[in-house]
Amino acid sequence: MSQALARHQQLIESDASPQGSLPQSLPAPPDGLVLAAGSELDTLPQLVASPVGSGGNGVRLLHTLYEAESGPVLRLGVLGDSEAQRHWTLESTELAAPLGPGQIYASVQRRHWGPAWSGSLILDAAAPAVPAVGWRKTSSSAFEHPWLAWLGPWNADFFIGRLSGHAEPAHPNLVGMRVEIQPLPPLQLGLSRTLQWGGHGRDQSLSSLWRGLIGKDNEGSSEEPGNQLAGIDARWHWSPTERQSMALYGQLTGEDEAGYRPAKNMKLGGLEWSMRHNGGSLRLFAERAHVVAGPPGTAYRHHIYRQGYTQNGLPLGYPSGGDTKLTSLGALLDGGALKGELIAYRGRALNTAQRLAAGSLSGLNAAMAWSPSNQWALGLSLWSGRDGNGRDTAAQLWWQQTWH
Repeated sequence: MSQALARHQQLIESDASPQGSLPQSLPAPPDGLVLAAGSELDTLPQLVASPVGSGGNGVRLLHTLYEAESGPVLRLGVLGDSEAQRHWTLESTELAAPLGPGQIYASVQRRHWGPAWSGSLILDAAAPAVPAVGWRKTSSSAFEHPWLAWLGPWNADFFIGRLSGHAEPAHPNLVGMRVEIQPLPPLQLGLSRTLQWGGHGRDQSLSSLWRGLIGKDNEGSSEEPGNQLAGIDARWHWSPTERQSMALYGQLTGEDEAGYRPAKNMKLGGLEWSMRHNGGSLRLFAERAHVVAGPPGTAYRHHIYRQGYTQNGLPLGYPSGGDTKLTSLGALLDGGALKGELIAYRGRALNTAQRLAAGSLSGLNAAMAWSPSNQWALGLSLWSGRDGNGRDTAAQLWWQQTWH
């Protein structure tokens, strides 16, 4: 919830800028300690993320050891989750150094690529963090060259990481590339691409990686260098009043390629409204996600990577997994001492659904935190939903101590 609220505040500020500006990448959680106790959510999607891993009992520690403005960053994170496949990870750990208009980094961080709130079709923060090295732009400043200045403010992130939870083949890599531009003050565009590549027993040479990067991997044989997804997203916002903002947004992500364009596309669309008043803010949104790519049984699956497009068994893309259709309504509230996030959803899982039992889907995800001071907060998270196997419910009580 803290990251969703931080993104919510970034968008309020960028939407209010008359010249236009892009929000930065998903912000890191605040420095501090989180302790949580509760029950595990077995299968249903987390559209509202748990503060510690996948639910159940857990602990998260994050401390910034060194951070200089426009300089190096050293941040240490530890996540302990009683229900995760890997009980202890270094999630939120980051080592970064300036390079050009951005920084090179080695990190274990989650990413959310896209404009939606219930999830991203290509890389979503509900998936466990992927250890990676890469380069990202750290400000949204525009190009100075007149041939490129028309692109407006822009951001970028390029990385290569190692996936876990795969046996066929074991230890594949994940390559990610994203560029965002704002050619008009109300218009934000994003281009994203990911590549599952290599793994135990497979060709991991530079020539194999190069074939994947230039798109020579759509051959339908075991000699393909990898499995790719690519897509585009857009967000158009306007402000009816000084304190209000509205936006239409959409995302299109292809599981295949035809004529150098994404094909077998999954789709997502949404509408949002936000308001600021007396130091507080509220955002309401409605979204529809069609996570079906061409013939059923295609989304987030591949004939080489038998565990699919996943990290530790969870989809790297939309949290409900492939072959699902979901409509969601949600709200984000930042009321100072009281903060909350709520998403209600309804939809359907096909007979070929990747992680949910076939049949109708419905549920409610919610989180609320009370923070009478800037140093600590007490929160409650709740997930309740139904798929073809029946109802699944989990709750988690958590306490957060922060420091600066």
